[in-house]
This record gives sequence, structure tokens and C-alpha cells, in this order.
Amino acid sequence: MKTLYLSIIVMSVISGIVMIASTNLAFAEQPPIMITQVELWGPTSFYTDGVKLCEYDGTSLGPWAIGWIELYNTKNETMMIADIGIRDSGGEGSYPSITLGPHEYCYFPTQDRFTTRIGVGGSLGNGLPIHDNATVTLLYSIQPFAGKTLYNYSTPKLSDDFGDTRTWQLVDGSWIFKEANIKHEFPTKTTLLSPSHQIESGINVKDLKCKEGFVVVVKKSDPTNWYLQDVPSCVTPSSASKLVDRGWGVPEQTIPIQNTNSTVTYYVEGSKIDQIMPDLTTRGLTLSLETTSDSKMTLFVPRSFIDSTATGDYASFNVTANGNKINYDAHLTPTDRMLTILFPNGTKSIQIIPRPFTENQG
Repeated sequence: MKTLYLSIIVMSVISGIVMIASTNLAFAEQPPIMITQVELWGPTSFYTDGVKLCEYDGTSLGPWAIGWIELYNTKNETMMIADIGIRDSGGEGSYPSITLGPHEYCYFPTQDRFTTRIGVGGSLGNGLPIHDNATVTLLYSIQPFAGKTLYNYSTPKLSDDFGDTRTWQLVDGSWIFKEANIKHEFPTKTTLLSPSHQIESGINVKDLKCKEGFVVVVKKSDPTNWYLQDVPSCVTPSSASKLVDRGWGVPEQTIPIQNTNSTVTYYVEGSKIDQIMPDLTTRGLTLSLETTSDSKMTLFVPRSFIDSTATGDYASFNVTANGNKINYDAHLTPTDRMLTILFPNGTKSIQIIPRPFTENQG
């Protein structure tokens, strides 16, 4: 079997115009190596097993990878790929040689939760991964015995503002945005991480996954201490009820934002939310509560509601309890604004008002 040697550089180029152009090929025929799928911004909870990673011997992608690309060998020959570099707005790295068999796929993680710092422990971090108007360009050379042949392949400008498991995919010559289509080269094994390991991997408590027939319950912590973290567990629904009745656990709850299509997920100790009223002008929220003790509340407010494209990104919030300003802690996830709030017994109303980024300058 003839072996071909290649050098590949993958780079993301940001453009200022939103458009979807046709794929630009600098080939008279189908290129030997192509980019066939691009994830610009996925959830931290994404995980799939049984795949071929381009740069490692592992067979799982995620849960740290929130951005990745899929490469495909179009030829009926084994390709030895060397001198690999991936360049994007965050910098450039070099990677070891890889081998792609005939018509084989492999996956390159391009963004992860550590570099973007999205999710638990990341606060607002370094911002979102690059996900608007990104052109992914594949440059490489094939150097058989008779000399070198150069290739240049580019995707159209791609955007993904959703932070979900949908990806851009090359299907019959056109780029289509739909649910991820992963090629499993190896037998898959079902591995469900424990709740604590899921948290360590950057998955927030709202997105934890349990075995079928189990639900998440959070163990109560000191409601006056920011640094004592809630501990999640997967238990049966009947056990969850008993733990809540005994005062050990806090269940996940949901409540709609009145007069909208949005729903807030929350965990709260020592209080109950009766309703949430929105201010559609400021994108703020007013929570009506019943409290029986000092309380700690973790809210997951959908970014589809609270983030206003007209106002811009929010750097902070004004949070008050019964009209008095109180402290809070905030984290950014692909889908939600996660806020942890401590408030005293007797609180009947909490207001959360976003402050546009421009208000936080100077």
C-alpha cells in the first residue's frame, strides 16, 4: 500500500461579515484530506466515546472539548500526517504525527473549558470561544517520491451562537448546521462519571446526568458561607423525597418567568420562590419569596432571556434583597447565567438587574 506524507495547518480566521459562502477548493478533484465537521461552541457536558482522536491514542471526545473539528481521508490509501499545527485567535500549537486509514475520520479538540474558563470556577473568565464568522482553513502538502503537491481548502464563514451540540457539517458539498454526527471508529463503552467527577470536569449542577431512574439532589451546606460548596448526589426519586423531608438535601426546581417562554432552574435552602416577574426593558428579574431562615440560592437564568443583543454583554448585576444591595457570585455557561446569592431570613423580594458592560468602565 502506498503511504503519503502530509503537513497540515488548521487555522481559524475571523471576518467581520456574516455570510455563508460555498466551500472554496483549490483542487481539480476531491482533496485527499478535508474538514467535514466544525464545532465552534459546544456545551461543557458534551461527551462521546469510541472515536479516533487525531493527536492522542484516546477514544473519547469531551467533556472538556467545547470546540472541535473533524478531518476525513477521502482516499483509499493510508495517510501519514506530520508537522501538524493548529492556529486560531488564541495562538498556535504543534502536534505529533498521526495516521489516517482509508476513508477514516479523526477529531481535533480546538477549544476547551480550561482555556475559555466557562463554567464552574471560571466566572466570566476569558470570554466565549471564537464562534462568529470563523473560516477554518486547511493547508497541507503531499510529498511523494516525484515531488511536492500543495493544497488549500477553506470552509465558508461559520457562526454558532447557541452553545449546543449542533455543528456545521459538509453534506453533499454544502455546509449544514444540525445535530452533531460523530463517526465511531471503535466499539463504544457506556461510562457515566459520578456527579462529583462531572463537576470536576466543568459540568454545572443543572446539567448533571444520572443513571436512568435517578435524580439529582444537592446536599445542604452552610447558607452563610460562600466557600462551602453544595455536594450533588444521584438518588432514586423516593430517596430524594426522604432526604429533602429530613433536611439533608435540596432538590432541583424550576419556575417559569412570567409572561415569557423562559424557565429558571434553581436550588435554594430555607426559602421558596413564589413567582418571578420580568422587566423586559432592563432584562431584569424580581423574585417573590417566602423565607424561613438565612438562605443560599443558586439560579440558572437562560441567556436567551437575560442577554440582550441590543444592550450588549453584561459584566455585572445589581442584586438587592428587600431593596438592600447584597453580594452574589456569577458564572457564565454556554446556555445560562449562573448566580449564587446569600440573603437573610425575612427576605420577601430579590431584584436582579443586569448592568451593561459600558457601565462598568472607568
